[in-house]
Amino acid sequence: MKKTGVLMMLVLATGMALAQGYVGDTWAQVKAAGQGTISLAYVETPSFVYKDNSGKLTGICVDITNEFVNWVNKTKGVKLQTKFVGDGSNFRGMYDKVKASTGGVFGLGNITITDERKKEVKFSPPFITNFAILITQNNVTTLNKLEDISTTFSKLTAYTAKGTLNEKRILELKKKHFPAMKVVTLDTSPEVYEKVFTDPNAFSYLDLAFYLKAVSERKSVKRHPVGDMAAEQFGFIMPMNSDWTPLLEEFFKSGGGYTNSTPYKNILTRHLGETGVKLLQSANK
Repeated sequence: MKKTGVLMMLVLATGMALAQGYVGDTWAQVKAAGQGTISLAYVETPSFVYKDNSGKLTGICVDITNEFVNWVNKTKGVKLQTKFVGDGSNFRGMYDKVKASTGGVFGLGNITITDERKKEVKFSPPFITNFAILITQNNVTTLNKLEDISTTFSKLTAYTAKGTLNEKRILELKKKHFPAMKVVTLDTSPEVYEKVFTDPNAFSYLDLAFYLKAVSERKSVKRHPVGDMAAEQFGFIMPMNSDWTPLLEEFFKSGGGYTNSTPYKNILTRHLGETGVKLLQSANK
C-alpha cells in the first residue's frame, strides 16, 4: 500500500509538472508599476520564428512583437520588456504550456486561429493569412484532381505533425479520397520537413514558410496547386486569464490598421522575400 501511495504521488506530481505553464506580468501590474516583463513562448518555424546566423531569434512573429512592445512603451508611458521561454521545439508542447500559463504570456509561431482553440486560449487579431501547400519530391507525377490522389499518390506515404491543422488536412484527404493512405505522424513540423526530403515516396502539407525554405535550399520539391488551401489565419495566443487582449487589439487598429502599414509589409518582405509575398498575395486573392 505504501509503495502504491508513493507511486500515485509521483504520477500526480509528474502530471502537475507537465501541466505547469509560464508566468508573465499582467497589463494591470505593468500599468501600476510602470514597468514589467512578458514571456514569449514559441515554436521554431521558418520565416516566423527562427534563429539567425548569430543564434538570435528573429522572424515575422518576433519583429511584430517587438513593434507591439515599442508601441506599448511609447503610447502608454511604461517600460515593457520581453523574455523568451521554452526551447521552441514542439508546437503541441508550446501550445499546452501557454494554455496553462498565467498573466503576460504569449505564444508565437504558425498558430492557426480556430473556433476549437478559442475555447482554450485567447488569440490576438490575425497577423497573416497563410496557406498550406501539398508537396512531394520532383519525381512524383503532378496531381491534377484531389479525387485522383489514391491513384497518383498510390505508392506514397503521408507525413504530418501531431496536433497541427496540417494533420487534420491529411486525415481529411484520407477519409474523403484515399482510405488506404499510409500516414506517419511525427512530433514536429521540422521532422516532417526532413522526412519529406529524405523519402522520395513522401508527401505532406507544408505551410508556405516551409515551402519557401525548401525552394531556397534547392530541395527536390514539387508543389501540387490543386491541393493549395488558403483559408487559415495566424495569430498570437495567450492564456484565458490574460488581460493583454485589449492592448493587442488597439495596436492592430492603430494607424489605419497595422497590417496595412509600411513597417509590417517590410517585415513580410524581410522574412518571406519578394517571391514569398507575391505567392501569398496570389493565393489570397
